[in-house]
Amino acid sequence: MKKIQTLLFIVFSIVFTLSVKAQEKTISGTVTSKLDGTTLPGVSIVVRGTTIGTETDFDGMYTIKASVGDILSFSFLGMKAKNFTVLSTSNKVNVILEEDASQLDEIVVTALGIKKSRKSLTYAAQDINADELNKVKQTNPVNSLSGKVAGVNISRSASGAGGSVKVTLRGNSSIGNNQPLYVVDGIPLSNPSSSQPGNSLGSKDGGNRDGGDALSLINPDDIESLTVLKGASASALYGSAGLNGVILITTKKGKSGSFKVGYSSNLTVENSAYVMDFNDESQSNIDDFLSTGFTNINAISISGGTEKAQTYFSYSNTFASGTLPTNKLKQHTFNIRETAKLFDDKLTVNASVMGSTQNVVNRPVSATYYNPLVGVYAFESDTEKLSDYSNFEVYNPNRNIMTQRWFRGEGSEPGTFFTSDIEQNPYWILNRNVSEDTNTKLVASLNLSFKLTDWLTLQTRGTYDKSFLDFERKIYATTNATLAPENGRYIVEENDYTQLYGDFLANINTSINEDFSLIAILGTSTKRTTTESFVGDSGISGGLQFANVFSFQNFNGNPSVKFEQNSLETRVSSLFASATIGFKEKIYIDLTARNDWSSTLPEENNSFFYPSVGVTGVLSELFDLGEHISFGKIRTSYAEVGSGFSADRISPNSSILFGGGGVNSINPIRPFPGSTPKPERQKSFEIGTEWKFNNNRFGIDLGYYNTRTVDQYYAFSTSVSIIGAEQAYLNSGEISNSGVEISTFFTPIQNDNFEWTSILNFATNKNTVEKIYNGQVLEGLIEPEFFTISSKSSNTFGSYLVEGGSFGDIYAQVVRRDENGLPIVDNDAVIANDDNTVDGLTKVGNANPDFTLGWNNSFQYKNITIDFLIDGKFGGETMSMTEAIVEGFSNNSARETENANIAVVDLAGNTSTLTAQEYYGKVGGRNGFTGEYIYSATNVRLAEFALGYNFKLSEESFFSSVKASLVGSNLFFFYKDAPHDPNVSLSTGNALQGVDILGLPSTRSIGLNLNLTF
Repeated sequence: MKKIQTLLFIVFSIVFTLSVKAQEKTISGTVTSKLDGTTLPGVSIVVRGTTIGTETDFDGMYTIKASVGDILSFSFLGMKAKNFTVLSTSNKVNVILEEDASQLDEIVVTALGIKKSRKSLTYAAQDINADELNKVKQTNPVNSLSGKVAGVNISRSASGAGGSVKVTLRGNSSIGNNQPLYVVDGIPLSNPSSSQPGNSLGSKDGGNRDGGDALSLINPDDIESLTVLKGASASALYGSAGLNGVILITTKKGKSGSFKVGYSSNLTVENSAYVMDFNDESQSNIDDFLSTGFTNINAISISGGTEKAQTYFSYSNTFASGTLPTNKLKQHTFNIRETAKLFDDKLTVNASVMGSTQNVVNRPVSATYYNPLVGVYAFESDTEKLSDYSNFEVYNPNRNIMTQRWFRGEGSEPGTFFTSDIEQNPYWILNRNVSEDTNTKLVASLNLSFKLTDWLTLQTRGTYDKSFLDFERKIYATTNATLAPENGRYIVEENDYTQLYGDFLANINTSINEDFSLIAILGTSTKRTTTESFVGDSGISGGLQFANVFSFQNFNGNPSVKFEQNSLETRVSSLFASATIGFKEKIYIDLTARNDWSSTLPEENNSFFYPSVGVTGVLSELFDLGEHISFGKIRTSYAEVGSGFSADRISPNSSILFGGGGVNSINPIRPFPGSTPKPERQKSFEIGTEWKFNNNRFGIDLGYYNTRTVDQYYAFSTSVSIIGAEQAYLNSGEISNSGVEISTFFTPIQNDNFEWTSILNFATNKNTVEKIYNGQVLEGLIEPEFFTISSKSSNTFGSYLVEGGSFGDIYAQVVRRDENGLPIVDNDAVIANDDNTVDGLTKVGNANPDFTLGWNNSFQYKNITIDFLIDGKFGGETMSMTEAIVEGFSNNSARETENANIAVVDLAGNTSTLTAQEYYGKVGGRNGFTGEYIYSATNVRLAEFALGYNFKLSEESFFSSVKASLVGSNLFFFYKDAPHDPNVSLSTGNALQGVDILGLPSTRSIGLNLNLTF
């Protein structure tokens, strides 16, 4: 009997085992985020109670073997874990993970668009979500970063709505481009600008104008999140384009489910708020001249779809009227994005098209030429007001045309007057020197991702990026002769930029064994950029045949007339690889390598290789740090990044003059004979640590970095007899930056009804010009003492790189003073200081702050929200050439009107006094003693404020959410010493840092924001 029982038990066991084995199946699916519907790579899936496990691949897909009844556990840093029981009815388990409120900031987008857990990063990265960007909406979304990211210095444009933005990450490092690379959904964005101010006097060829940038053409509502990769280690995979850091923009895409419609409308009113201190009469004229501006941004989006295919569509428009009369902006943007999964979810397709067009009439300029503020600020009369000259023209019967009218006094016939070469009737400039900028952009991209195995995904991406930047200025007869001949002038510029980008990636995501994990990328990319430009300019000497007929057919045929056409092309091909090796999710090693081949370098030296290595240790995983420490890590990395240079520097062509002038006699700058140009190279080291305490209620991220940029490629003076030109290019020089960045967050109060979140960002940077000249001994080379960033021209402001100095140093003509600080005069003339000068000027300060501080706060009480940002920059100097020009041109400043006595001393030591009008009349002017107009750039401002209300809606409501907010930006300064807003930049280039030269006054904005979802 026992034998029979034993036999039955064995048979039953075998049958049961076979039955269980038969129920083992292959489970597959996709893991996505509930917040935005995006797939999550690197999610851990484990059969609970076993060592069987896997991870999702680059597209969030997984495959695992399990038996019916097994429990699959899904976990991902920053998300709440989920468990699912394997059923016999299905082989597919799609999982949606919810964000863990205490760890929402733990997932970041890194280079090439790859999401990683923050704890594995070996470098500094800081991210901003869409809500933070749009609380107080800006026409250029990057302006919203000021004060919110440590180590990022944002300067707003002085050219009004649609203007470009100056962004510097960790200081200026190059005499070339210092702007970061912008990457949208993993693809580098072409960000050209047709023009940037670069002359402290102003450009006669259309004015010191800002041509705008691509960032102002992006709809802020399309942005899902923005991540700043600050150092070379973070951006090394992007190669030379990422030399100055990377700003990653992730846009929204469709989500599965019913279609959802979102609408937002933002209306703000702007008033000029920060103007130098004028006397009452002049201020009244200025107030009458400047307008109240407004900006209206409207956006609508539609998203939805099935599990297999999703659609996102958006349209936005912006209409703005500037504080400068007649300044108008119109902008339209559309975006459509399709995502789909095909072939049993093996193939993921992501396609998008973004188009934008922007038209700006009378975009404000800086400096003196074509700037109406010269006449506005200089106007003075005992009997008239500035508005009396709003009737700006008068009929000239001798010429049968309308001619300019102005208070300075007419000559022998109507329309001629005696005045400075920089001043005109401001109303004439607005109506008879009219400018128009038209910027258009189209970006089309396709991303194909194919899951080859559980651990290997192949991906290819391609982008067509087209930008048209056009400019036109019509200059009527009797415009100042410095700018136009007697019949007027016509200027047209057309710029066509095309960028073709493609890459191919192999993404590896696997567990080597129970202890080691590997995320690796092998890839290749190619980028081709072409620039087609045309300039037609009737010129100052050439002119028009018939007055005020603005066409090319009306140009005079002589060499002074300009018809200039250029075609430039650059190509960069690359191979790259990266690997992140994790040990028990406690220690990570990050390795990258990239090699670029650039067409801008000579063939024998066009290849350059650069690596990076980083290590991070998660201390809270390695050691028991106690219950009060939620998280702790330490990181360090080293990277090198090479950079080619712009086109047309190896074998530049000579220009051909119009009208029989032949080839231009001035030879272009060429490489120095016998030298082989090589890429600029940046070497970067950083170390940092991150901590979170008390269940993530408080955290701090502290980092130190040091970078050196060597072999910069710039022009030196040389002998014409040696090279045939006055200058030649040569690799030389070294610039270093070092600094500390601290970002902290804390939640002092958090309960069911009330929550207060506060973020504090601090950064300091020390910039040093280590070398200007590397000491090459070459015949005919004049060893330079400095490199010119901003030439003094006919002014007395300049910016130079001097060994031992810093990028952004400001130089000016300075009054010589005695030991008591009194100005020295001789025969009624103020004496200039000539000690320790560079190019005849004395160093008076530096435009960059010693440190920056941003304090961002968010309060939520039930349905009410309050948000505000305090932004501070401490240290540094700024120059008001506006004040210098006004006081040299008129008696309109308040201190001249008050006319207090100023003590001076002569060469013999005798003390006397001058009135304020006498003194500032002597030291003022654009070519006067501009060192008298230096101010501290320290300022602390209420940068943003928003008071919002989320309306309670019934279940039957047509809307799913409604929020209205009262918003304001640049509201007031807690402290400011300068007579202008020091946070405004005249140029996104390297020139004109730290100087205000008749830039449009900064504005205060107040308005309403409405968001609807249905």
